[in-house]
Formats: sequence, structure tokens, C-alpha cells
Amino acid sequence: MEIQAALDVADETDSFLQITDVIYSKEADDGYDALSDAEKTVFCIDGLLREMENGGFVQFIHHEVGALAEDTLEALERIKAKNTHELLDRLINFFDERKVPADEDERIELFDQIESEYADEIAELDDRFYDVGENLVEMTLSYVARNLKEFR
Repeated sequence: MEIQAALDVADETDSFLQITDVIYSKEADDGYDALSDAEKTVFCIDGLLREMENGGFVQFIHHEVGALAEDTLEALERIKAKNTHELLDRLINFFDERKVPADEDERIELFDQIESEYADEIAELDDRFYDVGENLVEMTLSYVARNLKEFR
């Protein structure tokens, strides 16, 4: 199985990248909804990591993965990333009724208004994300190993 082989790679970053390659390929072929909950977990964590590395929570919300904010929150819960979960939860609280629009243009427009009002608070969330010290890659790999049967 491709996922098991990827887990056996010694370098955790290489292992993670191989697993995400398998999941992104499946998502590209069959769509996000065809992924299992375990696969969605890896997909969302990877999306969060990529966007946080490229510009923080603003980048996360502004891009496609921002439409999956609630799924990402659930993914963080599944991998037991309590601190990062708390930060994303606080970010989602800025949205009325905690509804992050799926439509990209609507989401960006709304978040730009939120950001203009809460720029300091959002910057603090970014800072805390980088300082929190949770190794999301390692936590995700542990999750994959515990839930291997859910990867098809």
C-alpha cells in the first residue's frame, strides 16, 4: 500500500509529502467529497501548513483551503493539535455565526472587512501559531499510522 510505504520513509517531511501526493492525486481525480475522513484530515492539515508558511491565516482564508475551515478545525481535533485548534477556532469566531463562506470571492470580501477591524488580533493568532510548537507533520503522521485502514 502506498500510504504504508510512505510511513516507512525515515524522514518525516518526505513521508508526509509522499502521503499528501497520494491524497492530492485522489482528490484531483475524484474530488474532495470522495476522500475518506482520514484522507480529508491529511488534505486539510497540509492545506493549513502550506498557507501558514506562505502568509498566515489571511493566506489560509484567502485561498481555496479557507472554504474548508470547519473541516480543518475537525482535522486538528483528530490529530490532537489542541493549541492550533484553539487558534483556528478563534479565527472562525470572527465570522458571523461562525460561517466561513465557501464562495472564494465572498469569503475574501468578508474576511477583508474582518481583517480591517481585527488586524492586531489576527496578527497575534499568526504569531501564536508559529510559537505554539506543535509539530503538525509529526502529529499527522501518527494519526495516519493509527488510522491506516481508513486510507483507500
